[in-house]
Amino acid sequence: MAQNTNVNKAEELTNQIKLRISAITSTAEYMLWIYPIKSLCYDGKQLCLTATSDHAANTLTANYTDLFLKVIDELDLPVESVLFISEKEAEKIRSIEQPKSPVEGFVEKKNPFVSKYTFDNYVVGSSNRMAVVTAHTVAENPGLNDGLLSLNPFYIYGGVGLGKTHLLHAIGNYLFEHRPELNVIYVSADRLSNEYFSSLNKYNSDKDSYRNFYHKYAACDVLMVDDVQFLQKKGGLQEVFFHIFNDLYQNGKQIILSSDRPPKEINDLEERLRTRFLWGMTTDIDLPEYETRINIIMKKLEGSSAKISQDIICYLAEKVNTNIRELEGALLKVLMYTQLTHKEATLDVAKEALKEHTKDTVEQIDSDKIISTVSEYFHIPSSDIIGKKKNKEIVEARMVAVYLICEMLNLPLVTIGQIFGGRDHTTIMYSRDKISNIIATDKEMKTTIEDIKSSLKCR
Repeated sequence: MAQNTNVNKAEELTNQIKLRISAITSTAEYMLWIYPIKSLCYDGKQLCLTATSDHAANTLTANYTDLFLKVIDELDLPVESVLFISEKEAEKIRSIEQPKSPVEGFVEKKNPFVSKYTFDNYVVGSSNRMAVVTAHTVAENPGLNDGLLSLNPFYIYGGVGLGKTHLLHAIGNYLFEHRPELNVIYVSADRLSNEYFSSLNKYNSDKDSYRNFYHKYAACDVLMVDDVQFLQKKGGLQEVFFHIFNDLYQNGKQIILSSDRPPKEINDLEERLRTRFLWGMTTDIDLPEYETRINIIMKKLEGSSAKISQDIICYLAEKVNTNIRELEGALLKVLMYTQLTHKEATLDVAKEALKEHTKDTVEQIDSDKIISTVSEYFHIPSSDIIGKKKNKEIVEARMVAVYLICEMLNLPLVTIGQIFGGRDHTTIMYSRDKISNIIATDKEMKTTIEDIKSSLKCR
């Protein structure tokens, strides 16, 4: 390629070509592939154009060269050939032609991650050990893909408040300390969506808005997307993220994703993204077991002047078995109650402090709400759930409702039997134990129970 380039002429030719292509392609296709293209140089014969990445340059070369040459011919432009290169390659060319001036000052890089979320204060138990070990390995070796051992992408899933975000920030803090040269981005799927649609809305006033959005994420070294289940399907966002994912993966950059469910259970996720999410390592974080809940409380008390007895710690660990956030909230409630009432932190005082919490839970959830929520979840009328029909789908929904009422409400089995049309208490016991056994081995049923519980808490 000739060194003596005509930059202004290259830009003029590029704008003419892009304008014509915008009229003969769809908006989504134009915004994804054609709009981000920039002119680099023109030597009187060849027009050199830059794409956002190697992947984009290869795609344009393979799929759009003929279109560009056709448009050039239609417009009768003085161009014989078109060359697509990545922005990275373009920077190398620019650096040769115009050496960079020395840096006059150094601006300290700011840590964007929550400082308290580290590996050191992450309590490890059987419910999260695999996820923590994998996160450590990813932090130490971002982009690792060594034959059979592929940790890219790293996909973590689990219920609300179980420590997924903590783990992502722990990875970020480790990289900030040990690999400060890396460009690490943490973003929620909601924020990613907002940035994407904002870049499209600004198109008329800021022609570089979309290009800047794409380049920001496709050019980083480590990309962490939290709550990826909220990645919207509309507006071409999943199409764009698909190409960002490909750019990062092909360049050996680390991708880390978190969700409240495994990829196969995200209903609105395009199949090609679902497949890619499963390319690397997928691990789940489960509800913390009793011993882990005790350790979480003790870790929370480290460095605090608050003194509570072991029996209170055990009581809290037994009482709150939902998630870490609620466990920490219950501990804080006990500590605040003892301070405000100037009472000694005894087991009875702890029970007194949590009395309203228990009362609120009982008042908010009753058997009718449980049955109606199960009805909505399975799309089966409540009358069938408490009735006598024995279709397989109805029986399963009925047993789930029985299990949830037994677990969430302090009701005698005889009373529960009356709720379900006067069934014998042994039938209620069978349904409860049946679902309990299924949950122990069937992750799909476990997810069903967790989803219904989450719906109940949101009502």
